[in-house]
Amino acid sequence: MTRRPLPRRSWTAVAAVGAATAALLAQPAAAAAVTVPPTVTATVAVAPYPAGVALAPDGGRAYVTSQSSGTVTVLSTATGAVTGTFTAGTGSYAVAFAPDGGHAYLTHHLTGTVSVVDTASSAVTATVPVGAGAFGVVVAPDGARAYVSNADADTVSVLDTASGTVTATVPVGAEPHGLAVAPDGGRVYVAASGGQRVDVIDTATATVSASIPVGHGVFGLALAPDGSRLWTGNGADSTVGVVDTATLALTATVPVGANPYAVAAAPDGRSVYASNYADGTLSVLDAASGTVTATVPVGASPFTLAFAPDSRRGYLADFDGGAVSVLAFPLPVPAVTGISPASGPQAGGTVVTVTGTDLAGATAVSFGAAGDAASLSCTATSCTATAPPAAAAGTVDVRVTTPGGTSAVTAADRFGYQAPAADLAVALSAAPGSGLLAGRVDYTLTLTGRGPGEVTAATVEAALPAGLVATSTDCTVAAGRLTCALTAPLAAGASTTRHLALQVGLLANLGRTFTVTAARTSGAPADPVAANDTASRTCRVALLAVTCD
Repeated sequence: MTRRPLPRRSWTAVAAVGAATAALLAQPAAAAAVTVPPTVTATVAVAPYPAGVALAPDGGRAYVTSQSSGTVTVLSTATGAVTGTFTAGTGSYAVAFAPDGGHAYLTHHLTGTVSVVDTASSAVTATVPVGAGAFGVVVAPDGARAYVSNADADTVSVLDTASGTVTATVPVGAEPHGLAVAPDGGRVYVAASGGQRVDVIDTATATVSASIPVGHGVFGLALAPDGSRLWTGNGADSTVGVVDTATLALTATVPVGANPYAVAAAPDGRSVYASNYADGTLSVLDAASGTVTATVPVGASPFTLAFAPDSRRGYLADFDGGAVSVLAFPLPVPAVTGISPASGPQAGGTVVTVTGTDLAGATAVSFGAAGDAASLSCTATSCTATAPPAAAAGTVDVRVTTPGGTSAVTAADRFGYQAPAADLAVALSAAPGSGLLAGRVDYTLTLTGRGPGEVTAATVEAALPAGLVATSTDCTVAAGRLTCALTAPLAAGASTTRHLALQVGLLANLGRTFTVTAARTSGAPADPVAANDTASRTCRVALLAVTCD
């Protein structure tokens, strides 16, 4: 006898109406976050009516149940080929591995039993009576207990895995099917299909502590890897429900394809997949936004989906097709959301923090035409990279390349290369001296590099007062003009001085006021601060004395 994966025959009409409605309402909505849809890379024939698929904890092999024959097909995940089969009781729906991979547990709905399989020998070591219509099975994270939903008895059996005995039977809502166990083992969630609700079992007391109303025909369940959200496959109304496990409240209902009897959450937490049994598709949901981002054609009647630990491969049971579809889940394309600092010198060397998503495993961080960073270190959400030198100043896009692709150009990835700049500060001091008939003013010109780069060349000039004799030991005096030049680059923070002396006849210049202004007239690189490029001193000739401000 072949039992189709529908909780009750009376659901057939409801499911048909739900499928027709869903076809109109469940068109995928655009989403800001893009999950790259999977592709079917192979189809592997297995025993008839495969319903359950589970991967060993090491990801090396998959067990596929046969609802009609009791044959378990073993797939190598490395080759995608069938490596063997064994028989475990009558036909079974669900299979689950112990956390250590040493045993597997298979449910048998016709006999109300669970087979315990030694995975090393593929031998059934025990057959445990549970309840009528045994359907779903999950194993606690510590491996101490297994939980079995009994669809025809409206109960969940608690199996002690060490003794192989049932230690508790928990009454739950009508027609329990899918199960999910919290990461800490404190709760088991039960899809009570006939009750249109999810029951929450407190595993410490083996009692139902809460019930959450959800969609019609809730069948399959999937927990986010961190346990924060529970996803429900509502087969009769062709939706996926989203439950906040902190508040135990339904927060969203998402239209998908026709009759999603199974849901699966990717181990990386990015996406959720609904197996649309009646239309042969897989709905891809972005876990963050809860929106459908793609609908992928798969087998005739997709059911259980099991993931490899790296989230890059999946194994999907095609119930009517007697096969398992091997799915490839492409690596996500990285995205850059910010750059800090957003600018640096054209000479390069700026250590830049790139923030974004899916940056782990980056092979390059490029700075436009300047090329790739010489060194980089990345996590999933940030990269640290050293900006290479650029041939010209300007703005470039910083893009991250990983095995999943290269980030798209956005306004958030801009980095500005700044032309070389060095501020040269000009200061002038005057020290007057007087004799009986003659005076003298000694000027000191101080040039200071204020950065950020070094001053490689600079000329400072001053127009000299007419009629006064000027001399300098380290500058040029010609045609009434003082010209002083750097003889070596001036580093940021360093200073150098130049000197000028003016001879002042006191009687001839009595009452005269004169000003000397020194100004930077040329240099390299560009000076970003013009306000300190000049300095002046004014002196006055009085009887027998020269004074300066």
